[in-house]
Amino acid sequence: MFKTLLKLLRVKDWVKNLFILLPLFFSGDLFDFSKLNQTLFVVISFCLVTSFVYILNDIFDIEFDKNHLEKKLRPIPSGKVSVKTSLFIGVLFLLIGLTLLWYSSIESFYLTVFYVLLNIFYSYKLKQIPIIDFIIVSVGFVIRVLIGGEIGEIELTQWMIVMVFLLSLFIAVTKRRDDVYQYESENIINRKVIVKYTVEYMDKLITIISSTLLVSYLLFITSESVISRYPSRYLIISFLFVLIGVFRYNQITYVENKSGSPIKILFKDLFLQITLFLWVLTFFIVIYSGKI
Repeated sequence: MFKTLLKLLRVKDWVKNLFILLPLFFSGDLFDFSKLNQTLFVVISFCLVTSFVYILNDIFDIEFDKNHLEKKLRPIPSGKVSVKTSLFIGVLFLLIGLTLLWYSSIESFYLTVFYVLLNIFYSYKLKQIPIIDFIIVSVGFVIRVLIGGEIGEIELTQWMIVMVFLLSLFIAVTKRRDDVYQYESENIINRKVIVKYTVEYMDKLITIISSTLLVSYLLFITSESVISRYPSRYLIISFLFVLIGVFRYNQITYVENKSGSPIKILFKDLFLQITLFLWVLTFFIVIYSGKI
């Protein structure tokens, strides 16, 4: 039963909420333990809230998930947990998470409430609207970063917001592309909106976003504001890892046709894990080498 509960809450998906830590990491205050503890507390609180969002989404998608090769094994579509029980657990976690956020940061609380409302509308109707469906997913990651900035009292640059939006948009579109691929190749409809896309269209979107992401990142690390903040000649090395990471993710998307689960890719693809680690390590050395 405990395993079923973990699957219902989508605990593995909590890793997405580490985006809240990004402002603290890039500000150079990662070892300010007062800020770190407070931010980690908010991350945990937000995780409880996102579990409600995942449960709500699974309830709305129950009929489509029953036709999906993997999603049909989730607790709600498989019938292991009833809709009523799932909703009760979800609301309970939502209330606990919001209460903790209220007492830790009122700004983070309001941002989280906006995130919840946005996802309620998303689950009910907005995910059926082409283009808007994956835009909202990306906005959700931007909200995470904004929460991180608020709790750490860190002024976010436009570059950080743009980069997070583009990265999350890239992943969201590749994920949707997998649904469209299954629809065209196996006639499996995982959600209503996919009938309004084609694989060819999704491929063009991915190409545009990939190119924009790479160019934006290069402009970001060579901008005057970043160079003045991180005066290191090694920062340009990070572009190599971003380039390799995008190439690898495109390979998974186009060649292997396995981009349907970004979390599974993150936990299982050693190539991407090493690339991500080296990217983080590069920035860690650039930002913290003189502070340790």
